[in-house]
Amino acid sequence: MRRLLALLAVVPGLVFAQDGRAASLQVSPVTVDLTAPAQAASVNLRNNGDRPVNVQVRVYGWTQTGGDDQLAPAKDVVASPPAATLQPGTTYTIRVARTAAPVTAGEETYRLLVDELPDVNVRRPADAVNLVIRYSIPVFFADRSAGAELRWDVRRDGSGLVVEATNTGNRHAKIANLTVASPAGRVSFGQGLNGYVLPGSTKRWTAAAGAQRIQPGSSVNITANGDDYAVNQTATVAGR
Repeated sequence: MRRLLALLAVVPGLVFAQDGRAASLQVSPVTVDLTAPAQAASVNLRNNGDRPVNVQVRVYGWTQTGGDDQLAPAKDVVASPPAATLQPGTTYTIRVARTAAPVTAGEETYRLLVDELPDVNVRRPADAVNLVIRYSIPVFFADRSAGAELRWDVRRDGSGLVVEATNTGNRHAKIANLTVASPAGRVSFGQGLNGYVLPGSTKRWTAAAGAQRIQPGSSVNITANGDDYAVNQTATVAGR
């Protein structure tokens, strides 16, 4: 029986492709970051495979609630065209444009989703697995004076360690290689990109490995990398 397995790949990050081969669909750039008065950007889709690839393109408004990402269909940013067929070895350009007035204060945040659609006309062995790609690309429209300002909190929650970053600024903060360390031990929240903290929002990360060594009441050092800055903050671990 043929199985259909959909894998959602958030970019930047790991990308999976059909039959275990390198992904045929490539997208660049992996972030769209525009400063007013700029209102539009191009994103290139390339088919490196040997078969045509059908794609669907959509834009969603991006917010964070309760420490988690939330998406809703965008009303003032569009992608054109919304669908395309990429022939083998070709590059196709789509346009992402803001239809509202330029941002005059702070930042507006979106996600561009590029989905590779399953090819229902291709005959495969009965036990084949068809892996479908999704690229989720951050899109930012910001005022030139916007900036991020982070406040960090750390707590024990059962056997895990929870880190929250609250952005009191008006521009996103990109977080990578997030770690929490004390004389008793070090907890990593993953190498590479950990995510974004949107303006006026809180982002939460949880780790279990090594968390038992860091006890409530202890002082810890929080480190991470950003686009053009480094995080190096101290905090006291809450919890019981």
